[in-house]
Amino acid sequence: MEPAALAGIPTPELAPLPADTVIAIDGPAGSGKSTTAKHLAARFGLLYIDTGAMYRALTLAALRGGVDVGDEQALARLLASSRLELVSGGKEARVTWEGQDVSAAIRTTEVEAAVSLVSSHPAVRQEMVRRQQDMGRRGGVVMEGRDIGSVVFPLATAKIFLSAGLEARVQRRLRQYRQRGQELSADQVRADLAKRDKLDSERVTSPLNISPDAVVIDSSAMDIQRQNEACARACRLNPTLDRLLDRDLATSRRTLPWHYRLAYGVMQTLGRYYGLRQVGNEGKALPRGCIVAVNHISLWDPPLVGGTFMRHRVNTLAKAELFKPGPMKAFFNWLDSIPIRRRGFDQEAFRAASASLAAGNNLLIFPEGTRRPVGRPGPVRNGLGILVQDSGAPMQPIFIRGSYGRMPMGSTLSPLEVSYGPVVWWHGLPALREQLDPKQISRRIAQLCEAIFLDLQAASFARHPQTEFEKRLGAGQAARLEARSRKVFGRS
Repeated sequence: MEPAALAGIPTPELAPLPADTVIAIDGPAGSGKSTTAKHLAARFGLLYIDTGAMYRALTLAALRGGVDVGDEQALARLLASSRLELVSGGKEARVTWEGQDVSAAIRTTEVEAAVSLVSSHPAVRQEMVRRQQDMGRRGGVVMEGRDIGSVVFPLATAKIFLSAGLEARVQRRLRQYRQRGQELSADQVRADLAKRDKLDSERVTSPLNISPDAVVIDSSAMDIQRQNEACARACRLNPTLDRLLDRDLATSRRTLPWHYRLAYGVMQTLGRYYGLRQVGNEGKALPRGCIVAVNHISLWDPPLVGGTFMRHRVNTLAKAELFKPGPMKAFFNWLDSIPIRRRGFDQEAFRAASASLAAGNNLLIFPEGTRRPVGRPGPVRNGLGILVQDSGAPMQPIFIRGSYGRMPMGSTLSPLEVSYGPVVWWHGLPALREQLDPKQISRRIAQLCEAIFLDLQAASFARHPQTEFEKRLGAGQAARLEARSRKVFGRS
């Protein structure tokens, strides 16, 4: 069934995919992820990466080498010391382990039965995720697995959660085995898939779940051609929505109230003085009607980030302590800030924030709730999820680095950067509402935001490696975080 967001949009009117596209496909075993991923890679001229084959190859090596598939550290050592490669070509990507082609050997029922346990180990997943991110960092890839959209590539251009009922997946898996010359009973395949579903969804590290921004496609009643076509259209949805965003600077400046022009001018001057560099969205205005989610490391974050906005009214959720009677309260009111109590749920503040978004304004929020140690973003609190569920507004993630260590014209201690990620659209919320309560959905949204901050930080570190000053500063701040968290929130 095609998602409502795509209904009524003719395919020719969908925007093309950018050259650095990353397509992430998640879903349960037997849902047709691999078949569709290979089709999309060929259709859009992208590289296909089968992450499931990587875990299968490790499982096969462990079984052949007598390594206990329940021994996390032994498996991690085996993976770290081995050469695992994916080679595109033919109907399926070839998988090699220490130079030996194991593409056929990893598709046996013995490997099938053990791979979920192998992939559940945190140390194994950490190393696999690192390798997968290295493969796809430059873009132009289609990757499928269980946690690609939520963990490996939280900023993927397109995310698809491909689902299908158990019986439909049983029949598909039986056809796959027959094509490989293997005969199994439907009961055996059904039991194996049910077991894998349970292991994949209940594991502690990166369980199989729907990312809040994934397009959910139930292919139970689809043949492979309809499934492939629905997924191809879904891949072009985000670029189409992005094209509709108003980022024009000239029109926004003409309608901006004078006090915003003054405030943004002062903030831009401050940013130039300290050598601030903007990455992403350069030369464009802040998209209108978004929740602007920024990590928080310093009291300097709001004005430095604000210097990159340059348009539209922006309401800021600011801690209530800043609104004590006096000049500071007048200043924050002048900038349309919304006071929020950080203990418990401030219903009045969230009502005002949702009203601001409904009016087409932007809402600036620091979703971690307090300043975090440099280099260690998160965790994100549930307030972001409450706003998303209430408003449905897209999220513009922003990562700031270097607001400590500032020096005129730039600092070598800590590069001053404000990095814009792609806008996040919440396609998966309807499906999540059928499965989870609002608090659980808020946690999913928070986890995605945490992963996005980490991804933007990794990209910043790739441009400018983390400095010794940042490492020392972050370690010292982390040591003091426990006491501050208890003071602000009443708990760690």
